[in-house]
Amino acid sequence: MNKFKKLFQNRVDMADYMVLTGIFLGALYWALESLLNVFSPEEISFYEEIFGPNISEVWPRLIVFCLFLMFGSHVQFTINERKKAVEALKESEEKYRTILESIEEGYYEVDFEGYFVFVNDSMSKTLGVPKIDLRFMNFWDFMDDENAGLVYETFLECRRTGKPVKAFDCEFNIDGATLYIEASVSLLRDSRGLPIGYRGVLRDRTEKKKMEMDLLESYRKVHEARTATILGLAKLAEYRDEGTGTHLERIREYARIIAQELSMNPKFSDRIDQQYIDDIYQSSILHDIGKVGSPDALLLKPAKLTKEEFDIIKRHTLMGGNAIKEIESQIEGKSFLAMGKEIAFNHHEKWDGSGYPRGLKGEAIPLSARIIALADVYDALTTKRFYKEAYSHDKAKNMIIDLKGKHFDPEVVNAFLAVHEKINHVRKEKLKEESDLIQRPAQAIGR
Repeated sequence: MNKFKKLFQNRVDMADYMVLTGIFLGALYWALESLLNVFSPEEISFYEEIFGPNISEVWPRLIVFCLFLMFGSHVQFTINERKKAVEALKESEEKYRTILESIEEGYYEVDFEGYFVFVNDSMSKTLGVPKIDLRFMNFWDFMDDENAGLVYETFLECRRTGKPVKAFDCEFNIDGATLYIEASVSLLRDSRGLPIGYRGVLRDRTEKKKMEMDLLESYRKVHEARTATILGLAKLAEYRDEGTGTHLERIREYARIIAQELSMNPKFSDRIDQQYIDDIYQSSILHDIGKVGSPDALLLKPAKLTKEEFDIIKRHTLMGGNAIKEIESQIEGKSFLAMGKEIAFNHHEKWDGSGYPRGLKGEAIPLSARIIALADVYDALTTKRFYKEAYSHDKAKNMIIDLKGKHFDPEVVNAFLAVHEKINHVRKEKLKEESDLIQRPAQAIGR
């Protein structure tokens, strides 16, 4: 029974109710007439009494009348249903437009040439142009060539793939001011589902962008102030060791160049990224900060140190490392001081295990300390100190090659050799800066 009801309901849904009714009544009349003719064909005369003797002329008219009645009811039903559908669609469109007008984001519809087809009030307000005027303007009118090109490529990608782009950034130029916009785009389709343009939403992120830029600028200033402060503190130790000049500035440049070269070595590519390079650049200047605690008599002694005196000098690695360790313990999260600590502790360790303070060997020595060990020795060899003359770049390079696998990590030596000309160029520039700084006070005194 349930199956019959379901089938009947489906049949009814597929046809007009009046047509079914007409068919039912026609079938009922045919069955009744046939029944009467079978049982009493001669006694049936009420047709003639009702319609007269020319009954054959009445039937065509009656049939046509019924057909018109059924067809008319079907047409009327179809018209009514279509009106209802049109009214429902219109109501739906009105609700859709009302929703679009009420949202804070800017909504746009443009054709494939970029001309506006529809915008909501928020879009008009963002662009600073009345809605009626926007219908004669192009999307690209509000962008410079670079941004217009980027957005155009994004739109083409959307059209090519048929997939929406949920978020992309662009800049609008409105009356000389730059608006930072986050936008989306998808295909605009007609009633048949064919693409006829683009539509999407714009969000004005100018205030947020300005806050981000201000925050980045504040961070940059804090970063620079921190770097200058650390460099100044590290200089306290350097000034007590006469003849070092711009040693710290050179060391950090050498360390950065060598680390960048090592980052291209597959052996170190998973350890050395841009953050590592930035950290070693900042932390390298702390390698000798422990010399603040070394006696002047030993730091400035022109003659060779005795074993006992050298043992005292060796302590600067422990003093520096422990000092940075203490500072690091007061800072939340990871910082470049962690690398500064391992450099201060270990930059006098040697690859063959003959260094100090702990006699570490090979890769037991932190990579950052192995890099600084070479940079520190190269700078000591190529600069004049109160106890020695400067060696040439080539002589220092050959001495480093001789110490490969002994004092220095072979991989670090290979990286140094790959960029030694760049390092030599930096050395010359920094020494020239140092010479200029020395000459300026002398010239001022002469005047």
